[in-house]
Amino acid sequence: MKLGQSIYTAAMVAGIACRPAASQSVVTQEAKLPAGFGMLSNVVELTDGRVAFADTRNKLFLRADLGSGKVDTLGTRVESLATGGPVGQYKFPGWVAHLAGDTIALVDFNVLRTTLWSEAGRPLGVLPLKAIAGNTPVLLYDTTGRGYKVDYQAIMGGGEPGRSLRPDSIPVLRMTVASGAVDTVALLAAPEYGAAVFGEQVQQVAKVFAPNDFFGVLPDGTAWVARARENRVDWRSPDGTWVRGQPQAYTKVPVTQADKDRVLAQVREQGKQFGMPQDLRIAYPFADTKPPFDFALGRSTGEVWLQRPRKQEDAALVYDVFDRKGVWRREVAFPKGVSLAGFGAKGAVYAAIKNGDGTRTVARFRVK
Repeated sequence: MKLGQSIYTAAMVAGIACRPAASQSVVTQEAKLPAGFGMLSNVVELTDGRVAFADTRNKLFLRADLGSGKVDTLGTRVESLATGGPVGQYKFPGWVAHLAGDTIALVDFNVLRTTLWSEAGRPLGVLPLKAIAGNTPVLLYDTTGRGYKVDYQAIMGGGEPGRSLRPDSIPVLRMTVASGAVDTVALLAAPEYGAAVFGEQVQQVAKVFAPNDFFGVLPDGTAWVARARENRVDWRSPDGTWVRGQPQAYTKVPVTQADKDRVLAQVREQGKQFGMPQDLRIAYPFADTKPPFDFALGRSTGEVWLQRPRKQEDAALVYDVFDRKGVWRREVAFPKGVSLAGFGAKGAVYAAIKNGDGTRTVARFRVK
Protein backbone atom coordinates (compact mmCIF):
# COMPACT_ATOMS: atom_id res chain seq x y z
CA MET A 1 0.00 0.00 0.00
CA LYS A 2 0.87 3.22 -0.74
CA LEU A 3 1.68 4.89 2.72
CA GLY A 4 4.42 6.38 5.11
CA GLN A 5 5.75 9.08 2.85
CA SER A 6 2.61 11.19 2.70
CA ILE A 7 2.34 11.27 6.49
CA TYR A 8 5.93 11.94 7.41
CA THR A 9 8.11 13.72 4.83
CA ALA A 10 8.86 13.82 1.16
CA ALA A 11 11.81 11.82 -0.10
CA MET A 12 12.80 11.39 -3.73
CA VAL A 13 15.31 8.94 -5.11
CA ALA A 14 17.95 7.39 -7.26
CA GLY A 15 17.75 4.89 -10.04
CA ILE A 16 18.96 1.34 -10.04
CA ALA A 17 21.91 0.53 -12.28
CA CYS A 18 21.17 -0.73 -15.77
CA ARG A 19 19.87 -4.30 -16.05
CA PRO A 20 19.99 -6.85 -18.84
CA ALA A 21 17.30 -6.35 -21.46
CA ALA A 22 15.71 -9.68 -20.54
CA SER A 23 14.77 -8.31 -17.11
CA GLN A 24 13.08 -5.19 -18.44
CA SER A 25 9.28 -5.05 -18.75
CA VAL A 26 6.70 -2.48 -19.79
CA VAL A 27 3.02 -2.07 -19.03
CA THR A 28 0.28 -1.97 -21.63
CA GLN A 29 -3.07 -0.28 -21.03
CA GLU A 30 -6.21 -2.41 -21.05
CA ALA A 31 -8.91 0.00 -19.90
CA LYS A 32 -9.29 3.57 -18.66
CA LEU A 33 -12.07 5.53 -17.00
CA PRO A 34 -13.36 8.37 -19.18
CA ALA A 35 -13.90 10.63 -16.16
CA GLY A 36 -11.44 13.16 -14.75
CA PHE A 37 -10.67 13.52 -11.05
CA GLY A 38 -8.71 15.99 -8.96
CA MET A 39 -6.15 13.89 -7.08
CA LEU A 40 -6.30 10.13 -6.56
CA SER A 41 -5.52 8.00 -3.54
CA ASN A 42 -4.59 4.35 -3.89
CA VAL A 43 -6.80 2.05 -5.97
CA VAL A 44 -8.34 -1.12 -4.48
CA GLU A 45 -9.80 -3.87 -6.67
CA LEU A 46 -13.11 -5.37 -5.54
CA THR A 47 -14.22 -8.99 -5.88
CA ASP A 48 -16.26 -8.35 -9.03
CA GLY A 49 -13.43 -6.48 -10.76
CA ARG A 50 -14.63 -2.97 -10.02
CA VAL A 51 -12.35 -0.59 -8.15
CA ALA A 52 -12.67 1.76 -5.18
CA PHE A 53 -10.61 4.88 -4.55
CA ALA A 54 -10.81 8.40 -3.18
CA ASP A 55 -10.57 11.71 -5.00
CA THR A 56 -8.60 13.56 -2.33
CA ARG A 57 -8.94 16.97 -3.99
CA ASN A 58 -12.70 16.89 -4.49
CA LYS A 59 -13.04 14.77 -1.32
CA LEU A 60 -15.19 11.98 -2.70
CA PHE A 61 -15.28 8.22 -2.10
CA LEU A 62 -15.75 6.50 -5.46
CA ARG A 63 -16.40 3.10 -6.99
CA ALA A 64 -15.91 2.52 -10.70
CA ASP A 65 -16.27 -0.07 -13.43
CA LEU A 66 -13.44 0.18 -15.97
CA GLY A 67 -15.41 -1.99 -18.39
CA SER A 68 -18.43 0.29 -18.66
CA GLY A 69 -16.79 3.51 -17.49
CA LYS A 70 -19.51 4.01 -14.86
CA VAL A 71 -18.45 5.84 -11.69
CA ASP A 72 -20.52 5.90 -8.49
CA THR A 73 -20.09 8.18 -5.50
CA LEU A 74 -20.35 6.23 -2.26
CA GLY A 75 -21.71 7.91 0.86
CA THR A 76 -21.95 11.67 1.31
CA ARG A 77 -19.31 14.33 1.71
CA VAL A 78 -20.15 16.93 4.38
CA GLU A 79 -18.48 20.12 5.58
CA SER A 80 -18.88 19.34 9.27
CA LEU A 81 -18.66 15.91 10.87
CA ALA A 82 -18.00 14.65 14.38
CA THR A 83 -16.20 11.39 15.10
CA GLY A 84 -19.50 9.82 16.11
CA GLY A 85 -21.40 11.17 13.11
CA PRO A 86 -23.32 9.06 10.57
CA VAL A 87 -21.26 6.20 9.15
CA GLY A 88 -22.16 7.03 5.56
CA GLN A 89 -20.69 10.53 5.78
CA TYR A 90 -17.09 11.71 5.47
CA LYS A 91 -15.21 14.98 5.34
CA PHE A 92 -11.82 14.13 3.84
CA PRO A 93 -11.63 10.60 2.38
CA GLY A 94 -7.94 9.93 1.96
CA TRP A 95 -7.21 6.20 1.77
CA VAL A 96 -8.96 2.92 0.96
CA ALA A 97 -8.05 -0.55 2.25
CA HIS A 98 -9.49 -4.01 1.59
CA LEU A 99 -10.19 -6.09 4.69
CA ALA A 100 -11.50 -9.66 4.90
CA GLY A 101 -14.38 -10.82 2.70
CA ASP A 102 -16.18 -8.05 0.84
CA THR A 103 -15.41 -5.35 3.43
CA ILE A 104 -13.48 -2.23 2.52
CA ALA A 105 -12.26 0.50 4.85
CA LEU A 106 -12.29 4.25 4.18
CA VAL A 107 -9.87 6.42 6.17
CA ASP A 108 -11.12 9.96 6.81
CA PHE A 109 -8.06 12.19 7.24
CA ASN A 110 -10.06 15.03 8.79
CA VAL A 111 -12.30 13.20 11.24
CA LEU A 112 -9.50 10.68 11.92
CA ARG A 113 -11.77 7.68 11.82
CA THR A 114 -12.04 4.60 9.63
CA THR A 115 -15.45 3.53 8.37
CA LEU A 116 -16.34 0.08 7.04
CA TRP A 117 -18.28 -0.44 3.80
CA SER A 118 -19.52 -3.39 1.81
CA GLU A 119 -18.33 -3.72 -1.77
CA ALA A 120 -21.92 -2.95 -2.75
CA GLY A 121 -21.41 0.53 -1.27
CA ARG A 122 -23.37 0.15 1.96
CA PRO A 123 -21.86 1.70 5.12
CA LEU A 124 -21.42 -0.92 7.85
CA GLY A 125 -19.95 0.88 10.85
CA VAL A 126 -16.85 2.48 12.34
CA LEU A 127 -13.71 0.41 12.86
CA PRO A 128 -13.04 0.39 16.64
CA LEU A 129 -9.34 1.20 16.64
CA LYS A 130 -7.45 1.82 19.85
CA ALA A 131 -5.91 5.32 20.00
CA ILE A 132 -2.15 4.87 20.08
CA ALA A 133 1.01 6.70 18.99
CA GLY A 134 -0.64 10.01 18.16
CA ASN A 135 -3.44 11.01 15.84
CA THR A 136 -2.06 9.88 12.50
CA PRO A 137 -4.47 7.35 10.94
CA VAL A 138 -3.90 3.65 10.45
CA LEU A 139 -3.58 2.96 6.72
CA LEU A 140 -2.37 -0.63 6.52
CA TYR A 141 -4.45 -3.73 7.23
CA ASP A 142 -4.25 -7.45 6.69
CA THR A 143 -7.26 -9.76 6.42
CA THR A 144 -6.71 -11.38 9.84
CA GLY A 145 -8.13 -8.49 11.85
CA ARG A 146 -5.01 -6.40 12.35
CA GLY A 147 -3.94 -2.87 11.49
CA TYR A 148 -0.39 -1.52 11.21
CA LYS A 149 0.97 1.92 11.99
CA VAL A 150 4.40 3.55 11.87
CA ASP A 151 4.99 5.27 15.22
CA TYR A 152 6.24 8.63 13.99
CA GLN A 153 5.41 10.10 17.38
CA ALA A 154 8.49 8.29 18.68
CA ILE A 155 10.68 10.80 16.84
CA MET A 156 8.42 13.83 17.21
CA GLY A 157 8.60 14.07 20.99
CA GLY A 158 5.26 12.53 21.85
CA GLY A 159 3.56 15.92 21.79
CA GLU A 160 5.41 17.14 24.89
CA PRO A 161 6.55 20.79 24.60
CA GLY A 162 10.29 21.18 24.28
CA ARG A 163 10.94 17.46 24.01
CA SER A 164 13.01 16.24 21.09
CA LEU A 165 13.96 12.63 20.49
CA ARG A 166 16.56 11.13 18.18
CA PRO A 167 15.99 7.38 18.35
CA ASP A 168 18.02 5.03 16.19
CA SER A 169 14.87 3.45 14.79
CA ILE A 170 11.12 3.96 14.36
CA PRO A 171 8.78 1.18 15.53
CA VAL A 172 5.99 -0.26 13.39
CA LEU A 173 3.03 -1.14 15.61
CA ARG A 174 0.57 -3.97 14.97
CA MET A 175 -2.89 -3.59 16.47
CA THR A 176 -5.41 -6.41 16.87
CA VAL A 177 -8.80 -4.78 16.36
CA ALA A 178 -10.87 -7.23 18.41
CA SER A 179 -8.73 -7.25 21.56
CA GLY A 180 -6.88 -3.94 21.31
CA ALA A 181 -3.54 -5.74 21.78
CA VAL A 182 -0.52 -3.88 20.40
CA ASP A 183 2.98 -5.13 19.61
CA THR A 184 5.98 -4.04 17.57
CA VAL A 185 6.61 -6.02 14.38
CA ALA A 186 9.38 -4.05 12.67
CA LEU A 187 11.85 -1.21 13.11
CA LEU A 188 12.51 1.39 10.43
CA ALA A 189 15.68 3.46 10.18
CA ALA A 190 15.44 6.92 11.72
CA PRO A 191 15.64 9.89 9.33
CA GLU A 192 18.62 12.16 8.77
CA TYR A 193 18.23 15.59 10.35
CA GLY A 194 19.20 19.15 9.53
CA ALA A 195 18.30 22.72 10.44
CA ALA A 196 15.25 24.36 8.87
CA VAL A 197 14.65 28.12 9.04
CA PHE A 198 11.21 29.74 9.20
CA GLY A 199 11.69 33.48 9.58
CA GLU A 200 13.55 33.87 12.88
CA GLN A 201 12.87 30.31 14.03
CA VAL A 202 15.27 27.42 13.55
CA GLN A 203 14.06 23.83 13.90
CA GLN A 204 15.59 20.39 13.43
CA VAL A 205 13.70 18.50 10.71
CA ALA A 206 14.21 15.48 8.48
CA LYS A 207 16.33 16.23 5.43
CA VAL A 208 14.44 16.41 2.16
CA PHE A 209 15.47 13.69 -0.32
CA ALA A 210 17.20 11.71 2.43
CA PRO A 211 16.56 7.94 2.47
CA ASN A 212 13.36 6.76 4.17
CA ASP A 213 12.28 3.17 4.80
CA PHE A 214 8.83 1.93 3.76
CA PHE A 215 6.67 -0.72 5.42
CA GLY A 216 3.84 -2.82 4.01
CA VAL A 217 1.79 -5.91 4.74
CA LEU A 218 0.17 -8.65 2.64
CA PRO A 219 -3.36 -9.96 3.26
CA ASP A 220 -2.10 -12.95 5.29
CA GLY A 221 -0.08 -10.76 7.67
CA THR A 222 3.29 -11.23 5.95
CA ALA A 223 5.13 -7.92 6.26
CA TRP A 224 7.93 -6.30 4.30
CA VAL A 225 10.32 -3.42 4.88
CA ALA A 226 12.03 -1.59 2.02
CA ARG A 227 15.41 -0.46 3.43
CA ALA A 228 16.42 2.77 1.73
CA ARG A 229 20.00 2.97 2.94
CA GLU A 230 20.81 -0.53 1.69
CA ASN A 231 18.30 -0.59 -1.19
CA ARG A 232 16.90 -3.97 -0.22
CA VAL A 233 13.57 -5.55 0.81
CA ASP A 234 13.31 -7.62 4.00
CA TRP A 235 10.36 -9.92 4.73
CA ARG A 236 8.70 -10.97 8.00
CA SER A 237 6.44 -14.04 8.08
CA PRO A 238 3.33 -14.04 10.32
CA ASP A 239 5.24 -16.17 12.88
CA GLY A 240 7.95 -13.52 13.19
CA THR A 241 10.67 -15.10 11.02
CA TRP A 242 12.70 -12.59 9.02
CA VAL A 243 14.26 -13.04 5.58
CA ARG A 244 16.95 -10.47 4.80
CA GLY A 245 16.87 -9.25 1.21
CA GLN A 246 19.79 -8.77 -1.13
CA PRO A 247 21.10 -5.18 -1.43
CA GLN A 248 21.06 -3.75 -4.94
CA ALA A 249 23.61 -1.32 -6.29
CA TYR A 250 22.15 1.92 -7.65
CA THR A 251 23.32 5.09 -9.30
CA LYS A 252 23.12 8.09 -6.99
CA VAL A 253 21.35 11.07 -8.50
CA PRO A 254 22.46 14.53 -7.28
CA VAL A 255 19.86 16.85 -5.75
CA THR A 256 19.80 19.90 -8.02
CA GLN A 257 18.92 23.52 -7.34
CA ALA A 258 15.78 22.96 -9.42
CA ASP A 259 14.79 20.18 -7.01
CA LYS A 260 15.27 22.50 -4.04
CA ASP A 261 13.37 25.36 -5.68
CA ARG A 262 10.44 23.05 -6.48
CA VAL A 263 10.19 21.79 -2.89
CA LEU A 264 10.33 25.27 -1.38
CA ALA A 265 7.68 26.48 -3.83
CA GLN A 266 5.44 23.62 -2.71
CA VAL A 267 6.03 24.54 0.94
CA ARG A 268 4.99 28.14 0.29
CA GLU A 269 1.94 27.07 -1.69
CA GLN A 270 0.79 24.71 1.06
CA GLY A 271 1.50 27.37 3.68
CA LYS A 272 -1.05 29.71 2.12
CA GLN A 273 -3.93 27.75 3.64
CA PHE A 274 -2.45 28.34 7.10
CA GLY A 275 -1.87 32.05 6.54
CA MET A 276 1.90 31.79 6.15
CA PRO A 277 3.38 35.07 4.81
CA GLN A 278 4.70 34.46 1.32
CA ASP A 279 7.77 36.61 1.95
CA LEU A 280 8.78 34.62 5.03
CA ARG A 281 12.36 33.41 4.85
CA ILE A 282 12.38 29.62 4.51
CA ALA A 283 15.36 27.29 4.30
CA TYR A 284 15.24 23.52 4.40
CA PRO A 285 18.03 20.95 4.81
CA PHE A 286 18.53 18.83 1.70
CA ALA A 287 20.46 15.62 1.13
CA ASP A 288 23.24 15.81 -1.44
CA THR A 289 21.89 12.88 -3.44
CA LYS A 290 18.54 11.19 -3.81
CA PRO A 291 17.99 7.77 -2.22
CA PRO A 292 17.22 4.59 -4.20
CA PHE A 293 13.43 4.88 -4.06
CA ASP A 294 10.77 7.38 -3.03
CA PHE A 295 7.70 5.13 -2.94
CA ALA A 296 7.00 1.43 -2.40
CA LEU A 297 3.92 -0.72 -2.89
CA GLY A 298 3.41 -4.40 -2.12
CA ARG A 299 1.51 -6.93 -4.23
CA SER A 300 -0.46 -9.78 -2.63
CA THR A 301 1.44 -12.31 -4.76
CA GLY A 302 4.58 -11.49 -2.79
CA GLU A 303 6.23 -8.68 -4.73
CA VAL A 304 7.35 -5.20 -3.71
CA TRP A 305 7.63 -2.47 -6.33
CA LEU A 306 10.08 0.34 -5.58
CA GLN A 307 9.71 3.58 -7.50
CA ARG A 308 12.97 4.97 -8.86
CA PRO A 309 13.72 8.68 -8.75
CA ARG A 310 13.51 10.93 -11.75
CA LYS A 311 16.14 13.40 -12.86
CA GLN A 312 13.36 15.56 -14.28
CA GLU A 313 10.01 15.96 -12.54
CA ASP A 314 8.00 15.10 -15.66
CA ALA A 315 10.02 12.04 -16.73
CA ALA A 316 8.43 8.59 -17.00
CA LEU A 317 8.52 6.38 -13.91
CA VAL A 318 10.39 3.09 -13.58
CA TYR A 319 9.82 0.51 -10.83
CA ASP A 320 12.17 -2.16 -9.49
CA VAL A 321 10.41 -5.39 -8.52
CA PHE A 322 11.66 -7.57 -5.64
CA ASP A 323 10.27 -11.04 -4.87
CA ARG A 324 9.29 -12.65 -1.58
CA LYS A 325 12.88 -13.69 -0.92
CA GLY A 326 14.10 -10.12 -1.29
CA VAL A 327 15.70 -10.79 -4.66
CA TRP A 328 15.51 -8.18 -7.46
CA ARG A 329 13.65 -9.67 -10.43
CA ARG A 330 12.96 -7.01 -13.04
CA GLU A 331 12.31 -3.38 -13.79
CA VAL A 332 8.96 -2.18 -15.09
CA ALA A 333 8.70 0.99 -17.14
CA PHE A 334 5.52 3.09 -17.12
CA PRO A 335 4.42 5.55 -19.80
CA LYS A 336 4.99 9.22 -19.11
CA GLY A 337 2.34 10.75 -16.85
CA VAL A 338 1.40 7.37 -15.31
CA SER A 339 2.07 6.31 -11.70
CA LEU A 340 1.40 3.08 -9.82
CA ALA A 341 -1.76 3.11 -7.65
CA GLY A 342 -2.63 -0.50 -6.86
CA PHE A 343 -2.79 -4.15 -7.87
CA GLY A 344 -5.56 -6.62 -8.65
CA ALA A 345 -6.22 -10.23 -9.52
CA LYS A 346 -4.91 -12.01 -12.63
CA GLY A 347 -1.93 -9.69 -12.98
CA ALA A 348 -3.87 -6.42 -13.05
CA VAL A 349 -1.87 -3.26 -12.33
CA TYR A 350 -3.76 -0.05 -11.58
CA ALA A 351 -2.33 3.39 -12.18
CA ALA A 352 -3.23 7.05 -12.03
CA ILE A 353 -2.97 8.82 -15.39
CA LYS A 354 -2.55 12.55 -15.79
CA ASN A 355 -4.94 13.90 -18.43
CA GLY A 356 -4.18 16.76 -20.77
CA ASP A 357 -6.38 19.15 -18.79
CA GLY A 358 -4.51 18.47 -15.55
CA THR A 359 -7.10 16.08 -14.10
CA ARG A 360 -6.34 12.44 -13.33
CA THR A 361 -8.06 9.18 -14.00
CA VAL A 362 -7.67 5.46 -13.29
CA ALA A 363 -6.47 2.86 -15.77
CA ARG A 364 -5.77 -0.86 -15.69
CA PHE A 365 -2.54 -2.21 -17.18
CA ARG A 366 -0.81 -5.54 -17.73
CA VAL A 367 2.91 -6.19 -17.52
CA LYS A 368 4.45 -7.39 -20.78
